[in-house]
Amino acid sequence: MEYWNQAADVFMSDRFCLYRNIAAVIGTAYVLRFLLKKLWALSGGFCAYFLAPWGISRINIKKYGSWAVVTGASEGIGRGYALELARQGLNVAIMSRSREKLEKVEEEIRSKYNRDVRVIPVDFSEGQSVYDDIQAEISDLDIAILVNNVGTGTGNDLFFGQVDPLQHRKVIELNCQSMIQMTHLVLPKMLEKKKGIIVNIASIANTRPLPLMTVYSSTKQFVLYFSTALQTEYKSKGIIVQCNSPGVVATPLTGIRRVRWWAVDPVAYGRSSVATIGLQHHTNGCLTHVFQKKMVEMLLGQKTAIPMLNIRRKYFLKRQSEKQKKEH
Repeated sequence: MEYWNQAADVFMSDRFCLYRNIAAVIGTAYVLRFLLKKLWALSGGFCAYFLAPWGISRINIKKYGSWAVVTGASEGIGRGYALELARQGLNVAIMSRSREKLEKVEEEIRSKYNRDVRVIPVDFSEGQSVYDDIQAEISDLDIAILVNNVGTGTGNDLFFGQVDPLQHRKVIELNCQSMIQMTHLVLPKMLEKKKGIIVNIASIANTRPLPLMTVYSSTKQFVLYFSTALQTEYKSKGIIVQCNSPGVVATPLTGIRRVRWWAVDPVAYGRSSVATIGLQHHTNGCLTHVFQKKMVEMLLGQKTAIPMLNIRRKYFLKRQSEKQKKEH
């Protein structure tokens, strides 16, 4: 009994009360910080996905310059960005490997929006040798925004050792190195005029380490880290850096040609993604992809990733086998 009386005296002592008050203040501050952080994220999402598409709260990209530069712009997400930026009044320099496909996008932009278009065919997998030519093509442009979209994967889901090392090198060259080099080309002039926008396209594959997509998912995590660090470095210089991690879009890279409820139309996706610029430093581009990211976070844990991706791998291999049989 004496022990408990002594314990009660200690608990009620002035010194212990001071410690309790300090702990209460720290705990309250932590909870408030957590709640404010969540509210800030929710408000950014509300503005980005509900207000900005209607022209409310979005930034005026034309104030940053008169040209947009979009890599991987011949189809898919890159084409969606190019069309939307032209719709908002910017001239567009579009880059991709196929001149023929780029010229179709050029014709589409000119006919719909009457903007100037500069077609720059380039194979980013060739490495460092292409960037001097790109510099010569864009050096005279007042660039408002760079969209680093060019990228590739390793095809059907395979174990790491089943993929040709040259293909892995190509994935790194397109998904990472091109982003670094293109940023080097446009950043100096943006810093001179103290304004500019850089958007780097990643993937929700960066949400978790993905077995059977090992190198691809790793490169997309690089995109997120690169963008976050770059934004921290240059935010005070007037530069906006955004990482966009899309989910499933109906593009040749995903192998999905038709728009479905879970596979977003690339043009609509370009419009919703551009609306998030200046509101979210890391975005999924549209609400559908926000939900897809949450599903990835819930389903692809360490224990479930391999079985689920193996099912996907078997599906693609079966489809490939059926295609080969039809060809023969």
